[in-house]
Amino acid sequence: MNVFFLPARPLWVPLLPCLIFLLAGSLAQAQTVQQLLDRADREPDPAQAVSLYTALLRAHPDVADAYYGRAVVLTKIGRFPEALRDANQALERTPTAVRALAQRAYIHVQLNDYDQAAADYRSAIRLSPQAEYYSGLSYCLTKHNRLDEAEQVAQQGIDLNRTSPYAYRNRGRARLHTGRTDMAIADFETSLRLQHAQPYRLYTDLGEAYEQKNMPEKALGCYRQALELNASYVDARVRKTILEQQLNVGSSLPVATFSGRRVALVLGNSAYLPASAGGLGDLRGQPVNDARAMRQRLTELGFTVQISTDVSYEAMRQTMEQFYKQAQGADVALLFYAGHGIEYAQTNYLLPVDIRFGGKPVAVAQAGGRGVVPEQPTGQADNAGIRAISVATVLDRLQDQQPRFCIIIMDACRTAPAGIQAELRPGFSPVRVENRIDNCYVASATAWGATASNGPNQNGYYTEALLKFMRRGQRFDDILAHTRGEVEARTSQTGSKQSPEFTNRAIERIIL
Repeated sequence: MNVFFLPARPLWVPLLPCLIFLLAGSLAQAQTVQQLLDRADREPDPAQAVSLYTALLRAHPDVADAYYGRAVVLTKIGRFPEALRDANQALERTPTAVRALAQRAYIHVQLNDYDQAAADYRSAIRLSPQAEYYSGLSYCLTKHNRLDEAEQVAQQGIDLNRTSPYAYRNRGRARLHTGRTDMAIADFETSLRLQHAQPYRLYTDLGEAYEQKNMPEKALGCYRQALELNASYVDARVRKTILEQQLNVGSSLPVATFSGRRVALVLGNSAYLPASAGGLGDLRGQPVNDARAMRQRLTELGFTVQISTDVSYEAMRQTMEQFYKQAQGADVALLFYAGHGIEYAQTNYLLPVDIRFGGKPVAVAQAGGRGVVPEQPTGQADNAGIRAISVATVLDRLQDQQPRFCIIIMDACRTAPAGIQAELRPGFSPVRVENRIDNCYVASATAWGATASNGPNQNGYYTEALLKFMRRGQRFDDILAHTRGEVEARTSQTGSKQSPEFTNRAIERIIL
């Protein structure tokens, strides 16, 4: 008799119903997550959309797309610090998510952190080259005065998409600031023709270009057109008012005295690390003396003054954050800085005392730049690794606090110690002001690209002259003009003339 043996049943067969159940549950859960995400993505009400994303993340805290979606909504409603946190969370979970990188870059722009924004745009471009990423990077480079590179990057965006208006505008801005006015005008007009979403910015750009061409009436027409499109656009209003006053076709600028809140931050850095340790060398205490004397004078003029001296990078950054909060809605917000300042890669920085340079300082030789190449993490894009304070970021962030008047005074670009003078050439590139408030002053101790000197007395030449003329009842623009004359006269006697610069972008005159 033949005997047949049935094969033993695999051990997993009894588990099959459980496995099927678990798989079905996982699929159902994935479907549920996607449905919740789709619902939040489609929600038109920002507050409700934020609530939907938040509920989804409570139940499923590792859904990167939910963090990204919430970051987008928070950005739209101006909650940028929260949006940045969510973008970071999305990228922690999916580091190569291009749209999250681009979103974080845009958030950094809104927070005026142009170095970090540029680094993120470069990362997004490496992963997925798109015209809008090149355009965003070009914008950041222009903000930091890296104009040749800004033009090249914008051109790459145009090559990718010749119908996108944004790269044309950013190429035009780079060309405008390098004096190629006709080419800039052509780019602005192309951007308008391609229906840029904010045409009032283009008409303001055109107005600035026609001012460069010494065509004031045509410039005024552009500014007026910008304001017809957006009556609250501050940069167009300030440019129009100043130009009208220069042409005497409008009323003279009103004079303002101060009855409201006046706040000031005074920074003085003298005790830099020695050159042997990669630092800049001690400045013999003069910047600290300048800061203390300026604190006393500003206090006499009715300012609430915060002072910090010989501060590290972290302390300097935290102090600036505190000052931005104090400046919110103030009548006057004034920053005074004394110490070392450099231009690195055409970007201006105020230097903390603990800054170090990688090995022997190396002179920057780009487009006439002066400064040093700081030690940065390997592979760090742009200047995001430099432990110093960007002047462009300070200017924009201080304006964003909406004081009535913003004043920045920099007794910086101090001459370097003799032992490393040949390699280290501090100096600032021109500081360009894009008005976000009606009244903004930027003053520097010396001409763009030049150095300032310690004086023979307690204070530097520039601060000593400022203290002489900063008196109650004086117009601020007159103070800066008298200070320039005094510094030029005194430093000419030393054989090394120092010519202070100041930019007056105010539509009211300040009387202290």
